[in-house]
Amino acid sequence: MGDLEIDNQYDFFKEVRLDENGALLVALDATATANALQGYYALLTNYYFTGGIATEKAIPEGDVDQWCDVELTIDPQGVFDYRPTSMKLAQANGHTGTGATGSPLIFDLEGLTIESFCNFRASMVFRPEEDEGQLETRLLFNRHTGTTPGSDFSIEEVSLNMANGADLDYPTEPTLTFFVGDTIDTNAAGDAGKVRFQVKSTVPGVISMRALTLYINK
Repeated sequence: MGDLEIDNQYDFFKEVRLDENGALLVALDATATANALQGYYALLTNYYFTGGIATEKAIPEGDVDQWCDVELTIDPQGVFDYRPTSMKLAQANGHTGTGATGSPLIFDLEGLTIESFCNFRASMVFRPEEDEGQLETRLLFNRHTGTTPGSDFSIEEVSLNMANGADLDYPTEPTLTFFVGDTIDTNAAGDAGKVRFQVKSTVPGVISMRALTLYINK
């Protein structure tokens, strides 16, 4: 290719050459380009596989009106890692934690930049034990080092108004959108923002988690 030097770190280029007039001709690999720019990372329970069992967590009276980490037991077939190439190169695993009590699932944003944005979707059912309950959901973000302020921050929404009474299943799939600003982008290797999903209920009940999915646009 003579003196041409092309950074093909992500295998974008299917062919790069000069034509007979010295003009640069570039053919992009459509699959590699798509993989570099978008994707998703999904953690599914057994609900979507043989057996069909979601992960249940009780919200007792003592946890009413408190933000709580959800619990989610990942099925052996339930990790779908289609993150953009930069995220896979930065971290082999897209999350930490097991989803059990005291070990919340935390999604790693390393590999993303301030041009990136994401949609986070949770699939779940809440069964309240009292009438007229309300369920809020939020994403809680941990900033990378060196930010001012350095404290965590969140985005929240009201996902359920349970007006039909107690002891009924209320399905919901809250979707929260966020851009990757300069406090949760990739600051350095091993130093980027993180995000987890939490819930808050005004009444006691049982939450059944089915899946958590992070949709990513690089």
